[in-house]
Order: sequence, then structure tokens, then C-alpha cells
Amino acid sequence: VLFRSLLLTALSKRSRYEAECALFEKKYEQTLDDFQKRVNAQRREEDFTQEDDLLDWEFVDAALKWWQTQIEELHCAD
Repeated sequence: VLFRSLLLTALSKRSRYEAECALFEKKYEQTLDDFQKRVNAQRREEDFTQEDDLLDWEFVDAALKWWQTQIEELHCAD
């Protein structure tokens, strides 16, 4: 029961972060890597909205990868 609960929580979190990443990809019509390059290239022009979105997107991407790792580890422990 505990294992199943942990797995369902992890799957739910992964799904949430996948959806958030997809929203950013749709909003900017590019991948995170391309968006990072674009924002970092705009050194003289500050766009706080894009810089905030970049930080949020980087967090969401890291969280997605972390939860994916947790799911893989749970599958191995099963």
C-alpha cells in the first residue's frame, strides 16, 4: 500500500511538471535550451517577464527530471 501511494504521488508530480513544461514550450514556441540561449543573448535588453519565466521553467524542468528519477527508482525497488 505504501509503495503504491509513493508511486501514485510520483506519477502525479511528474504529470504536473510535464504539463507546466508544455505550457512554457507552447508559450514561447521553443525548447527550454533554445529559450535559455535567447534570454541569455539579450544582455542589453532586460525583459523581466522572460527572465522570470526562464527561472520558473528551469525549476519545473529540474523537478520533472527529479520525479522521473524517483519513478525509475521505485520501479527498480518493486
